[in-house]
Amino acid sequence: MAVCIATNVQADPLPLCAGQSLGRYELLAPVAKGGMGQVWIARLRGARGFQKLVAIKTLLTVGEDSERLERMLFEEARIAGLIQHSNVVQTIELGEERGTLYLAMEWVDGEPLSYLITHCETTNGIPQLIAVNLIAQMLRGLQAAHDLSDETGASLGVVHRDVSPHNVLVSYAGVAKLVDFGIAKAMNQQLDSSTTTGEIKGKFAYMAPEQILGNPVDRRADVFSAGIMLYLMTSGQHPFKNARSIGVLHSITNSEPAGRPSLVKAGYSRTLEAVVMRALEKDRDRRWASADEMRIALQRAVPKAFAVGIDAEVEAFMTQSCGQRAIGKREALRQLEQQSDTRMADARALDKVGATAQSASSLQAVSVDTSANVEEEPAPRASFIPTLAPPLDLPPPALKRRRPWLMATAILAGLIGAFAVFAKSRAPESGAHTASSGMVQLTSTASAHLPLVAPAPAPAPAPALPEPAASSTPVNKEAPSPLAQPAAAPAKGKPAPAKARAKVRATSAPDDLIAPEYAR
Repeated sequence: MAVCIATNVQADPLPLCAGQSLGRYELLAPVAKGGMGQVWIARLRGARGFQKLVAIKTLLTVGEDSERLERMLFEEARIAGLIQHSNVVQTIELGEERGTLYLAMEWVDGEPLSYLITHCETTNGIPQLIAVNLIAQMLRGLQAAHDLSDETGASLGVVHRDVSPHNVLVSYAGVAKLVDFGIAKAMNQQLDSSTTTGEIKGKFAYMAPEQILGNPVDRRADVFSAGIMLYLMTSGQHPFKNARSIGVLHSITNSEPAGRPSLVKAGYSRTLEAVVMRALEKDRDRRWASADEMRIALQRAVPKAFAVGIDAEVEAFMTQSCGQRAIGKREALRQLEQQSDTRMADARALDKVGATAQSASSLQAVSVDTSANVEEEPAPRASFIPTLAPPLDLPPPALKRRRPWLMATAILAGLIGAFAVFAKSRAPESGAHTASSGMVQLTSTASAHLPLVAPAPAPAPAPALPEPAASSTPVNKEAPSPLAQPAAAPAKGKPAPAKARAKVRATSAPDDLIAPEYAR
């Protein structure tokens, strides 16, 4: 049974439920909900049992705001679909089902970076080498978005504008992937006016000053956001005061620089601090010019975070910090898939029962209708010795097969009878009288004088045989069965009803197609 997930009563043009299909995807369960949409875990089914888990984003708002959000979702699909990089969540397709627009994306088997930060707060935070490596991976994906160009090779000027721990997914294998280009903007090829000048989009605690103030932004705004994330992950504290309130806007936009992380955490690397502080410059002309430039600076400042074997260390960190959670999530997904398989099996069984009932009904009709096609065998010519021919046990006319030995017997009996009649007609009249009186005497004499076989009574003298007349009764008529009373014969000159013919056909031809019992 499909269970509907309550979202917003006036949200979706199509009520979405677990077990429902959107295009070629089957929704399993909702996993996240944001300002403009909801994310579902879904399953893609293919040929020969192929299946793959995917993430499906759907819109939540309808009405006056729905058109704007649809344009935003289309822009997200357009931009993200152009990015082919291992550190960016892949976009599969943008689809629409009965008025519901959805975006199919790669499903990442892992956790949001925000969960790692919160989970590790009680265990001395994320290790420095792991934090630097994850930020460097995210910077690679960010650079791939910044480098997007059109068909002519001109840069699209893509800016993510929402770089934050919530939009970085880390797989259990230790791979960081940037996601959610929902408010990304292609500066040189903007297709809609979903974001107007002065409108703030993104999370306040990770915005660049120019973005908060509503000024034009470029890729350096994303670099500033990456600097805030690196500061937080390596020191355990947000670089600006009042990070959990609206006061963070003032802290970011005023002229005071961020405090040095070495003042917050003892033993903080000076080379790493230099990279972080330059990323957090409030004057964007003094920041790193690109995500790649910041990543290269990190590689020089903390080379161990890029050494051979660091990938295994990141994976081991994920196993240590999220191992039990990973097992629980995978088991939950397995159960969701089993429930989906059960629903599909039940649906197939219902379809099969319906199809069988329909086929059985058709089968019954066929078994009746075919009886009308039984060919009635024409009556054979009457034999000239009908009284001497024994009854023949022949199959019914519908089978149209004759047993050779029975035919030979009938012919032989006919010849013998004809010869006897012919001989009698040639004998003298006194001979017949003598034979008759002799039979009377024989019955009264001693048994020793009895013949071995009593002769048959002599037939009366017959005149010359006339030309035989046609008879309406065939000589090979089947004797009635002692196990079942035959149906009453129809009136002479009237054909048998269709039902009667159907019954004869069914009982005399057991190999014919007969409807099963449940279809009767």
